[in-house]
Amino acid sequence: MNRTVNLTKAVIEVARPPAEGQDFLRDEKVEGLGVRVTPNGVKSFIFEGRVRGRPRRLTLGRWPVMNVDQARDGVMKIRAAIANGHDPAAEHQAAREEPTFGDLLESYLADAEARGRRSLDRLRERAGKYLSQWKNRLASDITPADAVELHRRIGVERGHSIANRVAVTQLSAIFNHGIKLKLFKGDNPADAIEPFAEQARERFLSVAELERVNGELEKEPHPYWRAYFLATLMLGTRRNELLEAKWSYVDVDARTLRLPVTKNGKSHLLPIPEAILNMLKALPSFERRDQGEGWIFPSTLSGAGHLADPAKAWQRIRERAGCPDVTIHDLRRSLGSWLASEGHSLLLIGRALGHKSSTSTQIYARLALQPLREALEANARLMLGDNRGA
Repeated sequence: MNRTVNLTKAVIEVARPPAEGQDFLRDEKVEGLGVRVTPNGVKSFIFEGRVRGRPRRLTLGRWPVMNVDQARDGVMKIRAAIANGHDPAAEHQAAREEPTFGDLLESYLADAEARGRRSLDRLRERAGKYLSQWKNRLASDITPADAVELHRRIGVERGHSIANRVAVTQLSAIFNHGIKLKLFKGDNPADAIEPFAEQARERFLSVAELERVNGELEKEPHPYWRAYFLATLMLGTRRNELLEAKWSYVDVDARTLRLPVTKNGKSHLLPIPEAILNMLKALPSFERRDQGEGWIFPSTLSGAGHLADPAKAWQRIRERAGCPDVTIHDLRRSLGSWLASEGHSLLLIGRALGHKSSTSTQIYARLALQPLREALEANARLMLGDNRGA
């Protein structure tokens, strides 16, 4: 049913829902204003008109949240916008279709998963912890000031390194992904962030700390965690490289481990020390290595089928060992530092750790000076013809 009436509160109140379809009450005072009544009794103010010859209909708001005077004022503004060359209905539709930050994030993570990004779990974890408050905001509503404030706050609360990883690296990547796929048409707000200066971490296990850690690992009741941390320490692998390793990566006869894809995008072949290989062969999974996925460190408690989230297990071990600030990645650094202290070349250390660039290995250069120092001291005594400095 379509009627033209003087829209008032009383008229709208008594308008009955149609049995099917929609009824329209059109205002006789303001051209283009109407009320749509649906079978479930919902009554909404609408604008109807033509823009550049095309019919347009735009919902203004529900009655009684919006009243007649507000609806008439809204229609007058729309008509003025049309006179100035705008298409409010199209602009409204575009705004409704504009992605939220959550849409960009979901697309970014889906792309990371499709590409097999090894850092996917970490990306999801950081997004949930630091970016979830923006999930329902329109992407265009996130300003450079918002990005800078996020970076500052994380820097104060969690440190400069994690602030740079989240706000500079990950946030920027999310918006760049949206821009590349034309999901987002604005500028990247993370471009306004000035990264914090970072100092390379040089934490590694000392002789005394290593003894205590080894002692606590011997007491660790969980055979897979005990083997995982010892293997990480002795092989220098990254956190997830061993967690996701399968027995098919291990050549028992050659005593090697081949990681098919590492952080630098290449495979990495490592010799396995005999003691570590014997420890791995003693794991229950070795006898079942040809069954299922063949994980070295299987677990029924994680959806992945293998051990996950080593942070909790490592926290209890490191606290018992009296080194609560040592991270899992510091175990990897410890291998590099011990190799350097023994006089092995930076080239060999980089090879052991699977570094793509020699720049990553330079942190161990200072430690590698000790063997050189001893050689120069001995040579100086020889050349001076005496034992001074002995």
